[in-house]
Amino acid sequence: MTVDATEATPSSDAPADKSKRVNVVFSADQFATLQRLASSQNINLSEALRQAINLSSLIVDANSDKNTQILFKKGDTMQELRLVR
Repeated sequence: MTVDATEATPSSDAPADKSKRVNVVFSADQFATLQRLASSQNINLSEALRQAINLSSLIVDANSDKNTQILFKKGDTMQELRLVR
């Protein structure tokens, strides 16, 4: 994901809560994934992106804390989610 701009919206209807507007360039696959996520949850693209950012933050924070694990269980199989860089 590439961020092109992080300046406040220069309009009279700019958000009063100090929100920032950014222009983001997605690959075709990334955009299709975002659309699929939005569609499957019946939400708009902005909300799907906010949820993805929040989930990513949760995963990064959990991986940086040695006492926290994110586990996925499917049937009798359990796997830990870890970020590898």
